[in-house]
Amino acid sequence: MSNDPQAVTGKLLDALVEFILAEVTDRFDDVVVREIDLVLAGADSIRLGDVVDPADVKVTARIGVDQVGGSAVVSQLVVPFADVFYNLDAASEHNLGDVIDRDQVQALINAVLGLTTAQERLFERLTLSPLIAQLASRFVGSIINDFVAGNRKKAERLPGMSSIFSVGDKVVSTAAKVGKGQLDAVAGMGAQYALKQTEGAVRDLVKNGPVEEAVLEVWDLHANEPVSELRLYVSEEENRELAELAYGAAMSTRNKEYLLALVDAWIDTFFENFGQSTVRELLDQLGLSRDDLIAEAARFAPPIIDALIANGVLADQLRQRLEPFFSSDAAIAIVTEG
Repeated sequence: MSNDPQAVTGKLLDALVEFILAEVTDRFDDVVVREIDLVLAGADSIRLGDVVDPADVKVTARIGVDQVGGSAVVSQLVVPFADVFYNLDAASEHNLGDVIDRDQVQALINAVLGLTTAQERLFERLTLSPLIAQLASRFVGSIINDFVAGNRKKAERLPGMSSIFSVGDKVVSTAAKVGKGQLDAVAGMGAQYALKQTEGAVRDLVKNGPVEEAVLEVWDLHANEPVSELRLYVSEEENRELAELAYGAAMSTRNKEYLLALVDAWIDTFFENFGQSTVRELLDQLGLSRDDLIAEAARFAPPIIDALIANGVLADQLRQRLEPFFSSDAAIAIVTEG
């Protein structure tokens, strides 16, 4: 044995580095089980709210929203992800009805149709819009004109009816000479009347019409077709454009105080509900068992460790972290005394 204390501590350092490398390679499975059991043993007594401060989580969340959400990585993946979604091979292998249960669709339809407060508010807002009133007027007018035109063709086949329609056309022509202000007033009243009638028809349709059955019929037509059939509604280029517009809208809100306040409120709500839960309870509620943790560690860790060993990084890092202790005065003193 060398009489040089530094040489002895150097050999101890080498031995410890080799031991740790063997722990994460040759004895990896045993180490994973041991370490996870050690963590879970403490997880029964550690409450989330005692070791994690909601304020710190809010800071991290804001970094995620601001820096990560607006990063080049995310922006560059918007179109590729949209293309993958659009051209996914699995979309041709699965029917829509197999992906989404019909019962859930029906429940969603019932819920939407039952939003009476939202419907009342929507109709109330629509009545305040002159442009909506004009659109309703055109809609109703188009239906009436088509109805009148269709029946006129039938009626003109009867003897003497052509003359009657001719007189009616002259009356309409004369009425058109009325002053513009009067016509505008009449048009405005007509538009509001048309809106009221349209609103009433929609209300009645939602309340009494077979809307649920009609929507479910449309769903059933699609449910027995592959998901890929939905591509017929949107082209690939339109899908890309929609994805970019949605991303742009999301980015326009990420630094707004409202969104940040919403994120803060979500975090507070999470801690209000789970802050007093132990780490073990939280893992159980997340559906993560001991076996799941062991399996995931065994899945992802070995390739990373192998790569770090192959390029020498792991051994160098271990040595850099341990060497200060083995070269310290305290370690040398212990070897010298021994």
